[in-house]
This record gives sequence, structure tokens and C-alpha cells, in this order.
Amino acid sequence: MSFLSDVGSLLYWSMLAACTVGPGTVVTCARSGVEYQLHLVWALCFASILAYTLQEGSARLTLVSGKTLGQCLQEKFNGSISGGPAPRACWAFIMAVYCGNLLYQCNNFAGGIDAIFAFPGIDAWPLNAVRIAGCFAYGTAVLAILYLDQVDAIGIGLGVVMMAMVALFLAAASTVGVSGSQLLLGFIPTLPPMSPLPSAAAPCEMVLSLVGTTAIGFNVFLGGSMAIGKRLRDCRRGIAFSNLATLIVSVLIMVVGSGSAQSSELRTFDIGLLADAIQRHFGHLGTITFAVGFVAAALSSMLTTILGVVLAAEGLVLPPGKDIENGAMSKISKKAFWSIAVTMVCIAMTAIIANLPRPTVILVAQLFNGILLPVYSLALLFCVTDRRFMGSAPQTRCGNLSLVAAVTVTLILAWRVIIEKSAMILSLLVGQNLNDDRELLLILAAACGVISMILAITYARRWRMVECLDSSDEGAVSSSISGTSIGNATESEVEETKRQSGWSSWNWRKSSQRGAK
Repeated sequence: MSFLSDVGSLLYWSMLAACTVGPGTVVTCARSGVEYQLHLVWALCFASILAYTLQEGSARLTLVSGKTLGQCLQEKFNGSISGGPAPRACWAFIMAVYCGNLLYQCNNFAGGIDAIFAFPGIDAWPLNAVRIAGCFAYGTAVLAILYLDQVDAIGIGLGVVMMAMVALFLAAASTVGVSGSQLLLGFIPTLPPMSPLPSAAAPCEMVLSLVGTTAIGFNVFLGGSMAIGKRLRDCRRGIAFSNLATLIVSVLIMVVGSGSAQSSELRTFDIGLLADAIQRHFGHLGTITFAVGFVAAALSSMLTTILGVVLAAEGLVLPPGKDIENGAMSKISKKAFWSIAVTMVCIAMTAIIANLPRPTVILVAQLFNGILLPVYSLALLFCVTDRRFMGSAPQTRCGNLSLVAAVTVTLILAWRVIIEKSAMILSLLVGQNLNDDRELLLILAAACGVISMILAITYARRWRMVECLDSSDEGAVSSSISGTSIGNATESEVEETKRQSGWSSWNWRKSSQRGAK
């Protein structure tokens, strides 16, 4: 029974991998392999480590504090979540999540249409009609599954189909002839020169895109919600399994993309290049398996993108349920749920029906969410280093430093893209290319990232949003990570710890502010 329980736990947490490995992952990793071969494998490794760090931190926060990340943010900005409207900062967060996931939804529909175009013989059909009909078919399927409340059952079936595609990529990666030394060199962090392919993405854009498609921001909220009622030991194993599976799949797709580029003439990337490579090795049956798995990945991602916004909204703007430790959470109204679902589906359908360039849509979605990722990361950092929430089992100093380092790197990557795009605009104004000095741009991005991190921590300390960044390992003794849920401490113990560590400083600050007025 213990073995079956462990397997069930891993399958439960594999939902995070299903949320991550969508059409955006397939297209982005394949495009990276085509345009930059295996030079950017290191970006996938970093993104997987970052994703684990953030998701484990969110699960730990939920188990220790008894609150999800969204509810902790409500308390930070409002001082209480016992009643009253949600603070404006939380509404800003949910709008960021909505906009980011809306772009992800456009990304899903773009990848879903590419999946349909990957079927053998589809070129004989009128492609515009196929594209429009495909958008309506996806939109109808998503809304019907949500209406029938069959997300879990359909998700399992789609996951099985997608695993067949993963097996196909594993077999394809073993036949494309990529050398082991080339793969090992890809683990060394470097930025390769600009790809000679027409319309290729810049190296820094591709890195941020790989990070954005692997360390998905809304998974921070999803990971915390999935941890409710679970044990921290199981959460850690499940999150590690999910991220390792995502890394393996992403690297396999990149390997196949790299091999297909080496065996073909250089041309603008499209997903047909990947389908052609699979057909050369496995014939029509392999291509059909790839296309069906691609469609399954697109459909599952369309569903989870909507549910990610809903889960984030329930934590950020609603008061908590009566018994969160046993899985009880407040639910948004049906009207709000369908407003989120219908608008996301309709806007994404409109964008693809309007025939916007699908590779560009996918790249923009990954870049936007890659830039949003530091925002989510900072929010989590401020919560897991706050004694009000983690007083019964504060995170260790090593854990704090690793999280700070991860957030700083995401800030540097985001600033690197922002500075490069700003330099491109300035180059048009001054008539001189300012993007030639890549080292200078990287130094500027590193400086901006570090300064941003320092300013964020300074601001947080000033307003008492971070209270234990200097916590030592002594606080971890109460948690001991022995496999029991930290949230299972008695209510009196947790409340006493919170009173001694965090609530006193919070109440002191509030009273001093009232006195100053």
C-alpha cells in the first residue's frame, strides 16, 4: 500500500508537469534547438531548479502558515483577511496573473493550430478554413469540459496521450545523432551568437522564453493550493518529480529540434520542421502520434491556464475557507468563473483567427511571463521570510539565500531583455546600432537586477514585509522535515509562536502609524 500511495502522490503532483509541458514548451524548445542547437540546455536546467525552489517554497508556506500565497499577500497588504474588500495590491496581482495567462492562452491556441497542421496530409485542405475551424473546435471543447466539470477525468486521459508523445520524443532523440559532448557543453551557461536563420529570436530572448515556459509563474499559486492537506515530504518529492520530468521532456524536444535542423537546409523555424524529422524516422504513424500528443498538450494547457487564474483569484481576493488545512477554500462565483473562462477563450480565438504570426505569439507570451516571473518570486520571498506566517518553522538561512539568488537571476534575465529592446528603440532614434556590445548590455542588466533586488528588500524591510531574512537554522528544528505536515501543530502552539515572533512587530507598527497621525 505504501508503494501505491507513493505512486499516487507522484501522479497527483504530475499535474504541475502537465501545466508546464504545453504547446509553448514544444514550440519554444524545438525552436531553441533549431536556432541555437544545444547551447541553451543550461537555461532549462536553471528554470527547472527555479521552478522547484518557488513551488516548494509555496507549498512550505501553505503548510506552515495554513494560508495560500494569495491569502498571505492579502494579509500583508491589508493586515487582515477576516473581512472587507481585498487590497488594491492583490487586485493588481490578479490582473497580472490574468494578463499573463491570457497570453499563455493565446500561446496555447497558436500551438494547438500548429498541432493540427502537423497531421499528415493536412496541406491538401484549405489552411485558413482549418485554422478557423480548429480555433472553434478548441474553444468549444474547453468550455464544454469546464461546464461538465470533467477536468480531472479528461486531464488524466490527455496526460496518457501526452506521455505517448514523450516516449516518441525519447525514441526520436536517440536517432537524430546529436553527440554527447555537444549535449554536455550545453550545460555550461553561455550566450551563443545570433542565429543565422531568418526571423530568429535573439539569444537573451530565447533564454527568457525558455525560463518563462518552464518556471511558469502561476504554478507558484497552483503549487500552494495543491499542498493543502498534504505532507511536506510528499510535496517535496512530488514537486521534484514533476520538475525533473519537465526538464527531461524539454531537453528531448530541444535535441530533436537540433537534429532536425542539422539534417535540413537553414530556413525560418516552423513546427513542420519537427514533424518532418519525426516522419523521417517513424513514418506516418509517428507523425500522427506526435500530432495527437501535441493536440492533447494544447487542450490540457488551455484548461489549466483558466484554472490557474481561478485558483489565484480565490486566494488573492476572497477570504479563506473555514478549514483550509483539510482543503476547504472559498470559491469564486459562477459568474466570475465563466467571465474568466469565456473572455480568455474568446480573446485567444480572435487572435489566432486574425492570423497573427503564431511563433511570434508564442514568443511574446513566454517573454511577458518571463518578465512577470520576478514579481511572483518576490511576492513568495516576502511571504516565506515573514515571521507572521513562518514563525512556527522559519525557513533556514541557506533556503533564504538560495531563494534570493534565484529571484536575482530572474531579475537580471528580465532586465537583459528590457535593456536590449530599449537599445533597439534608441538605435532607431540615433541611427547607430547600440546592441553590438553584448557584454556591456549584460553588465547593465546585472547591475539593474542586483539594484532592483536590493531596493525590493529595502522597501520590504522598511514596511516590515520581510522580518526573518537573517533567520538562522534554529527555526527549522520545529519543522524537522520528518515527513509530517508542519501545519499539523496544535493551534495554541502556532498562535503563540506567531504572537511572539510576528504579530507583536506588526501591531507595534500599526499602532505607531496611528499615533503618528
